[in-house]
Amino acid sequence: MTAAAAAAVGSCFSTIIARRHLRYDFFVKAIAARTPPFPSLSHFIEHLSVSAVPHGRNLPRMAAAVAQEEAAAVEKEQMVQAEEEEGKEEGEAMENTKLYFGNLPYHCDSAQLAGIIQEYASPEMVEVLYDRDTGRSRGFAFATMSTVEDCEAVISNLDGSQYGGRTLRVNFSNKPKPKTPLYPESEFKLFVGNLSWSVTSEALTQVFQEYGNLVGARVLYDGETGQSRGYGFVCYSTKEEMEAAMEALNEVDLEGRAMRISLALGKKT
Repeated sequence: MTAAAAAAVGSCFSTIIARRHLRYDFFVKAIAARTPPFPSLSHFIEHLSVSAVPHGRNLPRMAAAVAQEEAAAVEKEQMVQAEEEEGKEEGEAMENTKLYFGNLPYHCDSAQLAGIIQEYASPEMVEVLYDRDTGRSRGFAFATMSTVEDCEAVISNLDGSQYGGRTLRVNFSNKPKPKTPLYPESEFKLFVGNLSWSVTSEALTQVFQEYGNLVGARVLYDGETGQSRGYGFVCYSTKEEMEAAMEALNEVDLEGRAMRISLALGKKT
C-alpha cells in the first residue's frame, strides 16, 4: 500500500471514531437533562424521618391511647393472678382434712386419741408421734378426717378442752394457731397444795371463782402417768381478791383433804 492510501484509510478511521464519541456525549447529556439529580444521603434520611413521624398534633392522643391500653392490660393480668391465687387457697383449704393435736398427755396413744375424736366424727387415721431414741410420746399427733366439716366439728369441741390434766390444742395442720399461753395467769397468784388426787382444774375453778374475778385455775399433772401431782395454782385480777380467797379457803376441806394455800412466791400464810 502506498503512503497516500495508508493516510486516507487512517483519516477515515479517525472520522468514524469521532462521530461515535459525539453520539455518546449527546446521549449522556440527554439522559441527564430528563432525570433530576439524585438527593444526598442526609436529605434522603431527613425526608424519610419526616415522613415516618406522625404530625405533632397527634402525638398526645397516641401516647394517651397507648398508656390506656397498657394500664388495661396490667389490670387484667393482676385480676387473673388474684383469681388464680384465690382459687389455689380455696382448693388447699377444701382439700386439707388433716388436724394437728398439741399438748397431749404423754400417756395418750393413738388408740386413746382416736376414741376421743370418735365422739364427734370418724377419723380415717390417727398417729401420735414418738421420740425415736426414747420411744416416749412427743406430746402431739395428727389425725386425718373424711371431710372439712368433720374437722371443724372436732376443732369446735376439742380445741381448748381438758384431757389428762392438759389443755388440748386442735387446729388444721396447715393453719397453725398463734402461740398463746395455755393457762392464763396474773401477778396475783396463789399456790394450792395438799389437793385430793380427784380434784380437777374445773373443780378448783368452781371453788375459787366465788371470791373474785378468777383469771385462771389449774391442777398440775404428771406428764407420763397423767395423775395429779396434788397441787395447783389460781390467779386473780386484783391483790384484794387474791388475799380474800387465801383467807377464806386456807385449810378448808376439798374432797377429803384440807387445802394449804400460800402465795405462789412460796410465802406461807
